[in-house]
Amino acid sequence: MQPSGKRTVIISFRWEYLLGWGITILLCIIPVVLWHNAHPLSYIKRPEQVMLALGQVTGLIGTVMYALNLLYATRLRFLEYLFGGLNRVYIAHHLLGGLALIMLSFHPLMLALRFVSTDIKQAALLLVPNGIFPLQALFDDNHIFHQSVLQQWAIFFGIIAFWGMVALLLITFFIKLPYRFWLFTHKFLGVAFAISALHILFISSDVAKLPGLRWYMLAIVIMGTAAFVYKSLLGRILIRRYRYIVRDVTVVAGNVVQIKLEPVGQPISYKPGQFVFMRFIGAGAGISKEWHPFSISSNPKDSALEISIKGLGDYTNKLTALKAGTHADIEGAYGRFSYVNYKNTQQIWIAGGIGITPFLSMSKDIVGSNAHADLYYSVKTESELINWDMLSEQAVGAPNNLRIIPFIGDKQPSYLSVDFIAENSGGLEGKDFYICGPPPMMQSLKKQLRARGVPATSIHSEEFGMS
Repeated sequence: MQPSGKRTVIISFRWEYLLGWGITILLCIIPVVLWHNAHPLSYIKRPEQVMLALGQVTGLIGTVMYALNLLYATRLRFLEYLFGGLNRVYIAHHLLGGLALIMLSFHPLMLALRFVSTDIKQAALLLVPNGIFPLQALFDDNHIFHQSVLQQWAIFFGIIAFWGMVALLLITFFIKLPYRFWLFTHKFLGVAFAISALHILFISSDVAKLPGLRWYMLAIVIMGTAAFVYKSLLGRILIRRYRYIVRDVTVVAGNVVQIKLEPVGQPISYKPGQFVFMRFIGAGAGISKEWHPFSISSNPKDSALEISIKGLGDYTNKLTALKAGTHADIEGAYGRFSYVNYKNTQQIWIAGGIGITPFLSMSKDIVGSNAHADLYYSVKTESELINWDMLSEQAVGAPNNLRIIPFIGDKQPSYLSVDFIAENSGGLEGKDFYICGPPPMMQSLKKQLRARGVPATSIHSEEFGMS
């Protein structure tokens, strides 16, 4: 049976979500336009010409995507504003990595296929090293074989970079490695890009012949190489990090450990709801020095920092053995998930399980502000509630700022729904919604909100996890 009456469809978006992708697409299109100016499509007719054109275009686009993939891994501040949050920057990072693999795979394949009908050997030689000797000819401009050897070395660099990139990206996308091994292999993506730069700069191609394209691709190569150097080689020097010392470690409800830290020097500045990357130095107990993202649960006005972490894997389960006096390095803070970033003061906060963490920080900060939030705290059992006494005291002490509605799963007939929220908060209109919890819960609630006519610009979330 079809519903009767009219249905209002609300189309909304945030410019910040489109800006990053718009710039990304533009940067990928520019080299194609520069190439097309020298190669009008009307002149590309024969099959070998089509394959040559496809090989050249995919090589240009793939290189730009590869460079942007490296740039988006740097966690530079301006990237958050372009994409609307670091989690969305990492989504772009992963997507561009996969697309770069596809494009750069087509590049040598198309160039080789154009010879298949006439010279199988020539096609095969484009995919394997050959003709790189005598070596002295490479450095002697007057040597009779200088140009041919130089070109073969340029092709050789391309082959190394291509197969290196293929191997590393296949590991990234299809092989489940322990995080520290994955991180180690990931650093070599920058090495493969640097080698591919030698291929681009020395090969006799349109990049060498067309000034506009040459300077553009040179800028792209410099950008990608600089991003790799900044993040992987000089990160310890160039990336601002803060040293803290662990003062207290407490295991609370739901297999959650709360770690309180004091700054050794200058404290980190952050907004309520943000997260940091953290590693512990000399912690022992099998706790490695890997960087991991954790949400902040302390008040930004306090000098001490509190991190609440749920044991979900090998690393986080070991943190219960962390000792007072252990040093920690902190990088950040990151994230756009904060009530202070948006103008609407009438808010609904929805937390699921450990998703309460950013709201612990926000609930401490909202007291005394002009904002009001209804906090829906959903857990499976009452024993999983974290800092419930503190939250209750805050709500009682500041009723104009905070109201807390617990939702205990084993006492309810169904999951937390938007209907339940609308009934208990006097409707949905004119409010902003902040959601943090398990991905299925977040997706379900977002879908329900959109179905009830809530614009996407009023729904805020920040899903973040390490690969």
